[in-house]
Amino acid sequence: MLKIVRLYFVSVLVLAVSAIAFAQSTTTGSIGGVVTNPNKEVVPGAAVTVRNTGTNKEDTATTDDTGRFKVANLQPGNYAVTVNSSGFSPMTAENVVVEVGRETNLEIALAIGAVTGTVDVSAEAPVINTTQQDFSTNINQTSINELPINGRRWSNFALLTPGAVPDGTFGLISFRGISGLLNNNTIDGGDNNQAFFAEERGRTRISYSVSQAAIREFQVNTSSYSAEYGRSAGGVVNAITKSGTNDFHGGAFYYQRNNRWGARNPLAVRQELINGVFTPVGYKPKDVRHQFGGTIGGPIARDKAFFFFSYDQQKRNFPGLAVFGQNGFLNLTAANRTNLLNRGLTNAQIDSTLNFLATLTGPVPRTGDQKLFLPKVDWNINEQNTLTVSYNRLRWASPAGVQTQATNTRAVDNFGDDFVEIDALNAKLASTLTPTLLNEFRFQWGRDNEFQFSQPPIAGEPTNAAGGRSPQTVLVGSTTFSFGMPEFLERASFPDERRWQFADTVTMTAGNHTVKFGGDINFVKDIINNLRFLGGEFNYTGATTGLPDFIVDYVNAQTNGAIRGLANNTNLQGRCVGPQ
Repeated sequence: MLKIVRLYFVSVLVLAVSAIAFAQSTTTGSIGGVVTNPNKEVVPGAAVTVRNTGTNKEDTATTDDTGRFKVANLQPGNYAVTVNSSGFSPMTAENVVVEVGRETNLEIALAIGAVTGTVDVSAEAPVINTTQQDFSTNINQTSINELPINGRRWSNFALLTPGAVPDGTFGLISFRGISGLLNNNTIDGGDNNQAFFAEERGRTRISYSVSQAAIREFQVNTSSYSAEYGRSAGGVVNAITKSGTNDFHGGAFYYQRNNRWGARNPLAVRQELINGVFTPVGYKPKDVRHQFGGTIGGPIARDKAFFFFSYDQQKRNFPGLAVFGQNGFLNLTAANRTNLLNRGLTNAQIDSTLNFLATLTGPVPRTGDQKLFLPKVDWNINEQNTLTVSYNRLRWASPAGVQTQATNTRAVDNFGDDFVEIDALNAKLASTLTPTLLNEFRFQWGRDNEFQFSQPPIAGEPTNAAGGRSPQTVLVGSTTFSFGMPEFLERASFPDERRWQFADTVTMTAGNHTVKFGGDINFVKDIINNLRFLGGEFNYTGATTGLPDFIVDYVNAQTNGAIRGLANNTNLQGRCVGPQ
């Protein structure tokens, strides 16, 4: 027990020392600055009131002996800052924008007399950030809404930041040349990561785990960021979702992509059996995507409680194409046919096998349906406490969607069905203990459940003794082609990941200085159920012998009934690996 206490004390001390330099937050921003008189002399003891113009929530501070003030833990948004001091006229700074993870600095000059002053403040962030030592870039609402993006995966906007490049061809991002598996992604302060694959929840197979319409803004930290972000050697993408205000607001969207208006993929060819020879025929499969949804937000009780709701759905119809390969086809030579006849097969049996192979190629019905919704409630319990709760739910179903390429050297039954289920509940309680002492408690429960199953066998396909899927059969000759149960299935859970996260941060301000300390408990449990080669696998190799050997075994399997007949055949030419 004593060791645990010591470890916690050391962890808190490290966080505190780190926070002295950075003083950031994963969910909020701050406003700081200095108040002066007409002679450019500092004004101590001035009362500073910061009001969120969307919710009318107010926070206060008092300038210190050097005329400085800071109000931390502010929800990102637009603010009005009013300064009052005895002997001076009140001064109000309008349109003060607070961004996540950043401090907005103001220089307020008071005038002598009873005249009230108002100053408009530019919402643009400075080109050079002189108040923090990290390397960070903020992507605001204007950029998210107006910049073009393929597929509406909002986190891809991180590629606009310095030092960010694609990592591979599956949607990962590398910061400063570091692997994309070492990044950290957070939503409203809670981890949006999958520990098993070290990627965002749902990985890059799905379109996105949180709707772009629900994201207010996000910050990309690439180097020298606070220990508060933690657990990352690469970059940190820190996003916050939208909230309701005293005014009702919302929007709707619809996007469509359709290859009907594009050219045919030159690699999209299917094989048709013409006069006993597999012949390539050009083919243009359908590919159309619909993305639609909307948002709405507003007051539950003015100045007290607010709601926000986002709905997002994507429906995609993108049939796959099973082919024998672009470098060659599984054609039977005249010599091989003669050899098979000498082995006791008939022309009818040989042609029946070739016809079966022909049925394994061609269009594969393949769809994707993703549904997302996110409700969120902000409740100003009293002047000192604000509670925020959000829930993000995703369901993705894609029959034959494991293989996403336009063409595959896999049979029409060898693609695999893909499913993803994501749930994330985030809660935050922000408390003002004193004007200079703040506390933020965060909780998250999350689940990322990914599973994949094989497709039913097609007509004429050999099955196992129980009447289920046949082992995967791989034909290797002038090309490689496979059918049956894929070697990587079944995946009942890969992974089924549960996450419980508790974090508490205390922030103390003194003039231009901020000290933060706290702790973060992040417990992740993975359930993995994925036995490779569950149905076994037969391999037929050899440019000249692979196809003839398969034809012999296929005819024997059809004659004896079921795959067990094939397995018990002493003349079996294929090599089986894995369980049967």
